[in-house]
Amino acid sequence: MTSKKIGVRINIPYLQGAYLALNAVPDAYFLGDGPSCLFDKASHIHGRHDLFSTLLSCDSGHRVQFTGVNVFNIAGNLEAEIKAMIRKVADSSRCGVFFMGSMPMCTIAGTDYERLLREALQGCGKPALLMPRRNAVSGDWLDGYAAVLESLASGIDIQGAQPRPENVALVGYFMDRNEGDHWGNLKEFERMLRALGLNLVVSWLSGKPYEELRQVRHAGTIISLPHGRKAGKILSARLGARLVEAELPFGVEASRRFMERLGREFGREEQARRFIARELDEIIPRLEWVVPHAFLGRRFAFSGDPHYAVAFAEQIEELGGRVEGTIVLGGAYHLSQEQRQALERRPATTFEPLPHEMGSTWRNFADGGVDLIVGSSFAFREVSPGPRWLEFGFPSECTHFLRDESFLGFQGALGFLARVSNEVVKGLNLPRIPLDREASGAEAARDG
Repeated sequence: MTSKKIGVRINIPYLQGAYLALNAVPDAYFLGDGPSCLFDKASHIHGRHDLFSTLLSCDSGHRVQFTGVNVFNIAGNLEAEIKAMIRKVADSSRCGVFFMGSMPMCTIAGTDYERLLREALQGCGKPALLMPRRNAVSGDWLDGYAAVLESLASGIDIQGAQPRPENVALVGYFMDRNEGDHWGNLKEFERMLRALGLNLVVSWLSGKPYEELRQVRHAGTIISLPHGRKAGKILSARLGARLVEAELPFGVEASRRFMERLGREFGREEQARRFIARELDEIIPRLEWVVPHAFLGRRFAFSGDPHYAVAFAEQIEELGGRVEGTIVLGGAYHLSQEQRQALERRPATTFEPLPHEMGSTWRNFADGGVDLIVGSSFAFREVSPGPRWLEFGFPSECTHFLRDESFLGFQGALGFLARVSNEVVKGLNLPRIPLDREASGAEAARDG
């Protein structure tokens, strides 16, 4: 359900999503036309959500800068100041690619950024990309992330392309931080593609600098994921590469469908079947004990990215659990009609609700009305969740990964479900274990 009432919704802003993408390209520098709050948004990522973020720097060489345009001076002629800022940011020796975007009020003002970039960077030689204005006013964080990918896809240098049939590029991976959960996912993608005899030349995005992202020019096929559909289409058209639009492999069944789809597309069905069989032979026995204890008949709630919301519900229901409520942090338009209807058929599903619409249902969930709430801290600031809460998604300020621990693909499904089951079992009534070792030993001897 999407509320039609007017108000500030529980969702994440456009530029916050753009910053997540910029955070995943270590030599990308950004100049935003707007006031100082543009800079503040980076602090929500750097060192809080992402321990290894390089958006900000102790030497003031920040990768995110702002022009200082505000409601008081926006009507003035600030072109000279903006061009000076463009040159200053792009001239940094650490800048490999320069991006420019704007706050909504500056977007509406209609400043000719293309001309300013052309004039300011004449002879500079640095690649300079302008984020599309299309969704800058009304778009959310997923639009912001996609906008950075679209800018890259449209403007990246593809000279010297040497595409090969077995070379594939993954476009649309949502890398929201440079930590082990995402490093693990990227390795899992590479492992799955390698099982089909495919060579992954690059993933967009993957923490790689601009020059390495240019390896996309050698791909004969673009495999696009939901967070980068438009970028995938642009690259496919520019390169003359085949486009395969795959689903997000979040969960065992979704991973199986992912591999089956690629197997069909590349004529490698037998390799896909063998790989799936090996993975299931390993995973299913490991889930046998936890299913009756942690999932069967258990109640869950979810808040987060719409693409993960759909797959989360499928995972839980496969194991006998129930999803009692979902807060979708993103516009309903990000999903297909079939996906929207699938979510809305489940109880208490709301897309970007107003704060007061959380109501008693979600407060009851936070007070123990479900066995576990899974999601980021963003939506639950309104309901103050209790201890049965698994932090997942952006922002994750309390949970970090220092080693590779995937949550996508077959192995990622096993790892994610292990995290979920551990949190659920924590709330079970377990038998009391005596703390006094001597008393415990005496009781054991007497019982023997």
